[in-house]
Amino acid sequence: MKHSSPSFLRNRLQALTLSFVGLCMGGLCIGGLCSAGAALAQTRANLEAFDDAPERVPQLTVCSQNLQMYGRYSEVRSKLRGVSEQAYRDKEIALVHRMVSARCDVIAVQEIISRTDERGEEVLKLFADALKKGSGRTFIGKVGSSNDEGMRNAILVAADRGSIENVVSYHRAELPKLSEDQKPRFFGRGPLEMQIAIKPRGEGKRQILTVVNFHFKSRAGGGDDPSGLGWETYRMEMAEALRRIIIERHKDSLGGSGGILVVMGDRNTDFDSATAKLLDGTLALSDFQTGAPCRLGKRGTPLCQGNVAKAPILTSVLTLDPETKLMGGTYRLGKRQFWLDDILLPSATLGYAWKSDLKEGDFDSELVFTPEEASDHALVLARLYW
Repeated sequence: MKHSSPSFLRNRLQALTLSFVGLCMGGLCIGGLCSAGAALAQTRANLEAFDDAPERVPQLTVCSQNLQMYGRYSEVRSKLRGVSEQAYRDKEIALVHRMVSARCDVIAVQEIISRTDERGEEVLKLFADALKKGSGRTFIGKVGSSNDEGMRNAILVAADRGSIENVVSYHRAELPKLSEDQKPRFFGRGPLEMQIAIKPRGEGKRQILTVVNFHFKSRAGGGDDPSGLGWETYRMEMAEALRRIIIERHKDSLGGSGGILVVMGDRNTDFDSATAKLLDGTLALSDFQTGAPCRLGKRGTPLCQGNVAKAPILTSVLTLDPETKLMGGTYRLGKRQFWLDDILLPSATLGYAWKSDLKEGDFDSELVFTPEEASDHALVLARLYW
């Protein structure tokens, strides 16, 4: 990753300071070496104090939002009986408010309500028009194909920040089976992948960003799940399939030598679930098959024997951020909160989301819950730097 000169200076000062400190602690202090080290340490501290300097302006803000059923009013009313037209308008305004206040440049959205791809594109255009009225920015986008009769994923891009290069839907991908005697299953709402050519900002360089937007099966209708786990095994198969697709298609990005890869969306299960572990790569579906070392707990969490977990290939910039994780979750149900929504980056490229080169693991991420009329899911965001 290319660093601007102030960041480079900070890193060099850090290395020099550590060298001086080591020498002084060892009793070697020649020609004012220790006083020079102290001066360097103070200079570095001063630089850290100004870490929000102009060069840390983010190149891009990526967001994800479950829209909680957004479509034409007539179609929304058929699914949410009793919703008034005024409530529908208030919801649209609230969604736009969230995205504008977050300064989203690329937005993965779930729950576009439409029965066909063509109608879905019309709905997305309506929302893009509302975004333009609220922000003054033009948004372009694409809706993904779906196996769900009325619900789709989509991705929006601010035209002043990037252009769409390629779009792929994975709704036709057959899922791996947890048990061989199962019937073949597919994604409910097909994950949508988009390559975007990002325009440079300031001293930044042109980047190709790949966004994968996913929305796994919810717990709705869980009484029909023979496992009694609210469709967790179905979500596990989706997570395994999506991880395999990502590994096959984006090896360079996973290793840090390709463009920037961001995987985000609504997992519909908590951060410690088996689905979450399969998606990030710490576990695999084979770890749960007959005779394997893992089984599912009552909440769908993995219970494994021995040292089964592997190094993750994807890492959450929400649940591992020191500040963001204190917000408790992206979805509230009564007094409980759950991390249903997530933004994940390859473990090798997490530096793109750091607030500072000097603060490894401190990601520039947030949750936006207001206005509440927008959705029962928080908007989640991460700011990227390069």
